[in-house]
Amino acid sequence: MTGKIAIVINSGLDQRAKVMSGLHVAKRIYDARKENGIERIEVFLFTGGVRSIEKGQDNGEVLDAIKELRESGITVEACSNQVKNWNLEDIFSSNGIDLEFARDAFSRYAVDGYTVISF
Repeated sequence: MTGKIAIVINSGLDQRAKVMSGLHVAKRIYDARKENGIERIEVFLFTGGVRSIEKGQDNGEVLDAIKELRESGITVEACSNQVKNWNLEDIFSSNGIDLEFARDAFSRYAVDGYTVISF
């Protein structure tokens, strides 16, 4: 297997269907990874995707989907700069979402030959 896919969630809760579609597509790709030759799937939360995890939001469905992805073995990360600037470290940590500079994640995707799909 050689395929690598990164799902980047840019949308926020104002576009809930796009956020949920991205999370569900990540799981569906993961479930069919062997037959489709996919070795790695990652989800990266950026801008609106980061904000969709904020406390006080109607985001239980998003958090449940992220938990399911993580339990399946899918890496879920978010932009460390945005998370820190918006003081969201606690909620990301408590939900097991890793932090990475977006510039580093996006550069890694390019260097390592990921296909990037944005929602």
